[in-house]
Amino acid sequence: MKRLTILFLANLLTATLFAQITPDAEYAINQVNPDHIKADMTYLADDLLQGRQPGTDGFALASKYVETQFMSMGLLPGVDGKSYVQPVTLKKGIVNESESSLVLVSKGDRTALVYDEDFMLQPNLVNVMSDVSGQLVFVGYGVHAPELGYDDYQKIDVKNKIVVFFNQAPESFPSNERAYFSSAPVKYEEAVKRGAIGAITMQLPGDQRTSWEAAVRRSKQGTSRWADATGKAQNTFEQLKVIATFNPANAEKLFASSGKKMDAIINSIKNNKPQSLPLNLEARMTVSSETSSIATSNLIGIIPGSDPVLKNEYVVYVAHVDHFGIGVPVKGDSIYNGAHDNASGTSIALEIARTYKRLKEPTKRSIIIAIVTGEESGLLGSDFFASNPTIPQQSMVANFSMDMPFFFHPVLDIVPYGAQHSSLSKPLGEAAKYLNLGIGPDPFPEQVVFIRSDHYSFIKKGIPSLFIKSGFKTVESDKVDRSVADVAWRRTTYHTPQDDMSQDFDFNGAATHVKVNFLTGYQVANDPQRPTWNKGDFFGGKFGPKLIIEKR
Repeated sequence: MKRLTILFLANLLTATLFAQITPDAEYAINQVNPDHIKADMTYLADDLLQGRQPGTDGFALASKYVETQFMSMGLLPGVDGKSYVQPVTLKKGIVNESESSLVLVSKGDRTALVYDEDFMLQPNLVNVMSDVSGQLVFVGYGVHAPELGYDDYQKIDVKNKIVVFFNQAPESFPSNERAYFSSAPVKYEEAVKRGAIGAITMQLPGDQRTSWEAAVRRSKQGTSRWADATGKAQNTFEQLKVIATFNPANAEKLFASSGKKMDAIINSIKNNKPQSLPLNLEARMTVSSETSSIATSNLIGIIPGSDPVLKNEYVVYVAHVDHFGIGVPVKGDSIYNGAHDNASGTSIALEIARTYKRLKEPTKRSIIIAIVTGEESGLLGSDFFASNPTIPQQSMVANFSMDMPFFFHPVLDIVPYGAQHSSLSKPLGEAAKYLNLGIGPDPFPEQVVFIRSDHYSFIKKGIPSLFIKSGFKTVESDKVDRSVADVAWRRTTYHTPQDDMSQDFDFNGAATHVKVNFLTGYQVANDPQRPTWNKGDFFGGKFGPKLIIEKR
């Protein structure tokens, strides 16, 4: 009798735990097909598409393929009820390196630095010729975070000066807050508020996120921003007349006249001590830019909800289909196929859509599948959609982003970026338990993953969001440390032509990503209450509607 009672209580607990995961949902996820994901990825990452760069025939082929998949599944057109295509105009700039320069001046002595060896410049999308001269002032990380008791600007005036900062944030900050304050736009906005006229940014020496050589290769792709109806590029921080990126290996050149040792400065900043000091050095920077307009697009498909009222609210799944196109050759290959980044995420999003369409009873809320452009240029397509949605912005209740979630191995645990900030943690937890998945914290806070995918565009509009990646739980047969392999992949394969379909993908792992994202969104789409930011949450306070920042 005691054993029966325990069994009854266990079954009751399980039934309560999975109450929102219906037999209909179970049937739908049991039909998830890893071969669908493999097939979609194989086409999208093929050389035929030439790296899917926005504005190219390769991108157009990828977009048309996704559009026809929407049609075949019966998704409703999400743009004015007539089309899946949301036009997006990007304004792109490329630096004329031969007409651009950075000169350091110390006590009348001029030192001309070498482009690509010492520095790179961002193109100016507002003024094709722009120059600035001013005193250099070092402001540590360039962070003003009074809510976290940290301020690099507290002892220095930067008005009409050029700020120099490292592009990270203090290690003492919580992971996602650290990501927020590592964001270049946040740093630029703070510098502009304080009257700076230019900026020089660089990684800390020894930073393992990417190499200088990789950054140089990527810079050849130029810089893009989405443009408004008048053709003006948005989010350009035009008050900063010239923005440079400095090679951290040569950073000593910026600090040579400061009167302080470079090692001591870096040691202090790594110990989370706010930094600021004049560098007793002047910089004269000139950037010449060539600009062009690129016609590209997002794709928006809708699976309508069943509830007369809740069908007017939406759970949004987003994945970017763009990549870098044809670029600087690496190991004899110049096509940046972007198999994992992000043919994988697009393919997973398509299989999520198929899973919703398998339901016998549609969810109460409607589902949006958004396949967006320009992520690699700074989350541009998702930011455009979040800023110019095809449905009322306030009707979007939650967002999920699919972006190279990592499935080079069986997925046994997940890292859900954003879960700790909102009530989305509850349906996520139920989905993970149902699928027997562990949940872990951010293993690489220094990678600032939280701000690096399309979900962040929705967070900035106050919409609770999740970005789920796989963790590194191992099995006995594993011969490598997956966390080490992850970092190695980012350094050797990420954003190179070697990210192609020759890699050893585990498509059953990809199917797991479909299931956990579907099951979490499925519960949200059926819950009478919309997700809310947790009480006192940092991001809820920054971006969320003030009336609903509360914990259920």
